[in-house]
Amino acid sequence: MLALVALINASYRTPSNKPGWTDEREFLEGARTNSAALGAELATGRYLIGRHADGPIAACARLALEKDGAWYVGSVAVKTAQQGRGTGREILTEVERQARAADVPALRISVINLRHELIAWYERRSFVRTGESEPFPYDDPSVGRPLRDDLSLVKLEMPL
Repeated sequence: MLALVALINASYRTPSNKPGWTDEREFLEGARTNSAALGAELATGRYLIGRHADGPIAACARLALEKDGAWYVGSVAVKTAQQGRGTGREILTEVERQARAADVPALRISVINLRHELIAWYERRSFVRTGESEPFPYDDPSVGRPLRDDLSLVKLEMPL
């Protein structure tokens, strides 16, 4: 579990001068997750883990079943050194493959409204904006400390 926490935190709060495509330091500071939050997520879903050969974890995606049978996809993270090499696309392709095999009707994801390049990346992978958004969880310390007051979450869906 510690390796997964480390991957997610490094991916979303890139600890280098070269931020990756999932970096949120412009909007949030502090840890993206911790062992307690990850444990709570595992109680209601699972993580798909991606590795190269027998190496360390290179990518992950959280999968949670929604009431209508759709899968909510969250915490899509790729090791910073692997970003831009197709690893994110590979993990998302595997999520989609497993969802289709399980007759899941749709995949859903939420993205911070100001992450235009990330929203566009998901749209290139067949996600469409639902037209809905939800408030950013400002009172949830497990997502870090917001640096702005104009954050919300844009909802996207991939019908299967």
